Order: sequence, then C-alpha cells, then structure tokens
Amino acid sequence: MARAAASLPLADKLLYGVASLGNSALFWSQSLWLVFFYSGAEGSGVPERLPAALVGVALGVGRFIEIFDDPVIGWWSDRTRSRWGRRIPFLLLGTPLVAIGFWLIWNPPDPEATVLNIIFFFVILQLFFLGRTIVEAPYDALQAELVSTSPERVSLGAWKVFFGIFGVVIGLVLSPLLIGAFGFGGMGLVLAVVAAAALYTMLFGLWRRGTLRASEPLPAERPPLFRSLLGALRHRAFLALAASFMLFNLGYQLLIMLLPFYLIVWLGVSRDDVTWFTGGVTLFVLLALPGMTFGARRLSKRALYAGSMAALGLYLIFLAVGAYQPILPAMGLFAQALVLVSLSGLGFAALFVFPGAMVADVIDDDARRTGQGRAAIYYGMFKTLEKLAQAASAVLFGVILGLFGSTSAEPLGIQLVMPIAGAAVLAGFAVVYLGYHLREAAGGPMLDLGESRVAGPS
Repeated sequence: MARAAASLPLADKLLYGVASLGNSALFWSQSLWLVFFYSGAEGSGVPERLPAALVGVALGVGRFIEIFDDPVIGWWSDRTRSRWGRRIPFLLLGTPLVAIGFWLIWNPPDPEATVLNIIFFFVILQLFFLGRTIVEAPYDALQAELVSTSPERVSLGAWKVFFGIFGVVIGLVLSPLLIGAFGFGGMGLVLAVVAAAALYTMLFGLWRRGTLRASEPLPAERPPLFRSLLGALRHRAFLALAASFMLFNLGYQLLIMLLPFYLIVWLGVSRDDVTWFTGGVTLFVLLALPGMTFGARRLSKRALYAGSMAALGLYLIFLAVGAYQPILPAMGLFAQALVLVSLSGLGFAALFVFPGAMVADVIDDDARRTGQGRAAIYYGMFKTLEKLAQAASAVLFGVILGLFGSTSAEPLGIQLVMPIAGAAVLAGFAVVYLGYHLREAAGGPMLDLGESRVAGPS
C-alpha cells in the first residue's frame, strides 16, 4: 500500500492547485450574473426569463439540498473501492456534469418567463450544484492524502488559493468581456471549457505522474453513513475547528455583503467602485500567501490561524472608525477606506489557507484512533458548514439592516456590520484557542489504513 509523501515536487503542487481556478471561475461568474441574466435587469439586454424572487428561491432551495449531499458524497467517496482508487472516479465523471450544467444554465429554452423555464432552471441548477459537490469533496480530500506533513499541507493550500484568485479574476473581471463578445451563452461555454480543462489538467497530470494513485489507500472497512457522520461529530478538535471556521467565514461574508451598501449609500460613489474594494481585499490575500507558507514552517498552523483571527477581529472593530471617519492626513475618505479595507485581506488569507490543512491533521488523528479513512466526509461536512455560514450571514445581514437602517437617512445598520463582523472573528479565535489542541503532522508518514487498525471510538 502506497503512503502519502512527506513532500511533493513543485510541479505536483501546481497541478493540484490549478483545479481551483476552474471551480472559482464558475462560482464567481454564476454569483455575479445569474440573477441579472434571468431577471432581465435594466441594462442586461435580455428579456425577463424568470422573476428575480423565483431565481432567489431556487438558489436557496439548491443551497439547502447541498447541505445534505456534501457529507453523503464524501461518505460515498471514502468507502469506494475501484481499480482507480477512491477519488479518481468522482473527479473523472463529475467534471463533465459541472461543465455541461454550467453551460446549460445560460441557455434556457424560452426567451420569456414560462413554466418550462422554471422547470428547466431548477433542474439544471441542481445538476450543476450536484456536479460541483461530486468534484469538490474528493478534490479537497486529496489535500490530506497527497502529503503527510504540516508545512506541505499549508503549501498545497496556498497554491490552491493562489490559483483560486485567478479564478476570481476570470469570474468577476473577464466574464463581462466574454459576455460583450459572445453573449451569455458564449460566456457560459468558454468558462465551462476552462473549468473542465483545469480539473482534467490536475486529474490526468497527477495521475500520469503516479502521484494521485499513490495517495489513495483503500479503507480497512466501510462503515455506514450515520456511523461515519457521528464519528466525525464526536471529534472534539474537529468541532472546535468547524465552529471557528463558521465564525471566521461569517465575518468575511458580512464584510463582502457590506461593501456595496457602504460605498453606494455611505460614500455615495458608483457601483463600479465596488470592484476596487473586492479587488483590493483579493490582492492582499494573494500577497499574504508566501508569508503564511513561510510561517507554517516555523510555527504551528493553530498559532497562525488563531493569531490571524485575533488580529483581524480587532482590526475590523477598528475599521468601524477608520472606514467612516477621516483619520489619515492628506487622504480623502474613499482612498483611506480603500487602503484600510484592502489590508483586511492579510488576515482573511488565513481563512483560505489553514482550515483545509488543519482538517487533514484531524483526519490523521481520526485514522490513528479508528483505522478508518474518512477524508472526504470530513471535507464534505466542512463544505456544508461553509454554506451554512453563507446562509447565516445573509440572514444576520438582513436583520441588522432591517432593524437599524440601510439608507443615507438611517445608516446605523451599515455602521454596525463592521464591528459585528469583528466580534464574530474574535469569537472564532476564542473557540479555536480553547478547543483545538491537536498535535500536527510534523513529518512522519500517515497511518497505512490498509495494513493496521487501531481500536478507538468511531
């Protein structure tokens, strides 16, 4: 039975990371354009194909369904036995489902709002969401299986974020140009091809080098779904990490949702200026990656992750003043806010780099205690928590603005979001600091699940 490597060649890390470019490009372009396209918003150049409210309901139902299919797909991947291993079949067969589903979304059957469009939209949206789940849970599980040391797992996570940022650029910056040149259907086709090419480049590149097959030991046994889920939920370090991740993600989502209201209502600038702020945060996330990777070779992931949350939580509370009052001499409020908000990306980088690598340590600990390989189910549950955080942030954001106001005449709600986001991140720091005490994978090989089984709770 092959074991996970202590380190990977740079070429393998690049191949692993490139898949996130495609996933990210599809996610952000869909988030940016889907409601705009179907609702026939002013300036879209297309008729109304579905009411905006109905599009929102369909998206909400789709997210709700995803909460359940993430751990199920993860469990299925963990217990799969095939001549291709546990992950390859899902990546191989799920990729066309993602690409075709995304392309079809932008090609509804009728040019106007009809019952057929309603049925088409819901079915194709679920097809696309299902395809993403089939691909993403096994892909994320590879981070725990390709390498066995803490620094290398952080390095893999950093490359994943690095390529994911290029996907953000494609989804948010290049997609308008593609729509202008080829229409929405053409944009959907181009990005579907890009995503499929990125995923298959990772799959066949690592497969051809022998890296992917070497990472896929077969599980010693195949426990049922409920027992697998219960075993994961009994792991105290995982629960602490999961709770901190949700709170950290909650703070990030609140900040992103706040930006249009802050810029348009509070500062009174153009809607196009939102791009400067989202781009600034993304740029500083990218700039922080080398430092995160370097620091992980000298400090524990727990220390860097918790320290980033503590610093960022306090910084967001400071932004409740710095984003609303001039404090830097010879600089206008817009420029000051752009600099200060963008700098938050240095702290948010930890949200994207460390949790995946820390889940890998949880998986190692779980395997040592139980002899079971449950990588994909852990990552699937993490995807579920990310979606729950997104849903909770939307509800909390709406409640804050509804209770305290979101207009120039009543702006208190807009002002309160930033410190509340900071408080959420600080709560995440407290949870991980108090509840996550797990020895990290320093450099030894992972437990060979095919050769030994250690007694313990499952």
